[in-house]
Amino acid sequence: MIRQVVYVSTARAGAGDAELHGIVDKARAANGRNGLTGILAAGNGVYLQIVEGPADAVEALLTRLRADSRHENLRILQDIEVAARNFPGRLMGLRVLAPEAPGLIAAQLRRRPMSAAEIVPALGNPAAAGLSQVALAA
Repeated sequence: MIRQVVYVSTARAGAGDAELHGIVDKARAANGRNGLTGILAAGNGVYLQIVEGPADAVEALLTRLRADSRHENLRILQDIEVAARNFPGRLMGLRVLAPEAPGLIAAQLRRRPMSAAEIVPALGNPAAAGLSQVALAA
């Protein structure tokens, strides 16, 4: 089984595109060494990441992320085991995060687990992924 974690955090003030691309480049190198794959979405000072891999490697990454000064308020939204990777061969993808996406995804995850295949389309356009009504029902 593969451990898959979805988390959200707040970027520290002053984090820009150059820093974000530096984070992704370093993550790709480290993830390759540690057997991790996933996607990072960023926008409006918020990061939302889906990361998957061996349980011990995911736990080590979470420990490093909690100590990383480039962001704060890390919250785990979902921590599950999956039978197969959702991002095979993708050491770290990068997507734009719509402003309303983190709240709508978090609200949906409080109601039920979501697969990565459901979460990824909602990163950039929650309404197209059917999440706009979640906020009304939550």
